Amino acid sequence: MNTLLKGAIAGVAGIALLLGGAGTFALWNSSATVAGGTIVAGQLKVANNPAAGVWTVNNTVTSLASYRAVPGDVMVFTKTMDITATGDNLVADLGLAEAAISPTVSSTPADIALADYLIEGAVLTATGSGINTVAGVTTITAGTAGINAQPVTVTATITFPKSTTAGFENDTMLGSVSLAGMALTLTQK
Repeated sequence: MNTLLKGAIAGVAGIALLLGGAGTFALWNSSATVAGGTIVAGQLKVANNPAAGVWTVNNTVTSLASYRAVPGDVMVFTKTMDITATGDNLVADLGLAEAAISPTVSSTPADIALADYLIEGAVLTATGSGINTVAGVTTITAGTAGINAQPVTVTATITFPKSTTAGFENDTMLGSVSLAGMALTLTQK
């Protein structure tokens, strides 16, 4: 017989033996049940408290509807909010939402300039258990006990910067900003 033909027959026979034996190949295994426990997720939430907030300008209670701000004014909004932060290792930053101070009319140059000035001088602080403000950053640390719907005094301080250069703020004259989007954010670190 031809060597090539003998090799082909041997190869086919080897494949047939391998395929025929595939059903007899076995691996040993075993399993056991263990007490795995339960994983419970924490929570991070800021909610509006029914208590009304208060605006002051230069330390005097004011209604913003009739107040006309000028460079150098410090406008402060104080409001109680309810904070929930549960999670043994939970740490979060409390801040103003991006749209908290926005131009009333987005195409009006004075509105845009005023919004830019006020955003630059806006700082948020809060006081309460598990809350710390350092260098303008307010941090919530839940700890193992957590913070459960705790009333927290939140203060948004908006400073209208006043330059030493005369006329520097002139582009803000008659500008208007909307605080309709004023909201707080809690963002896990």
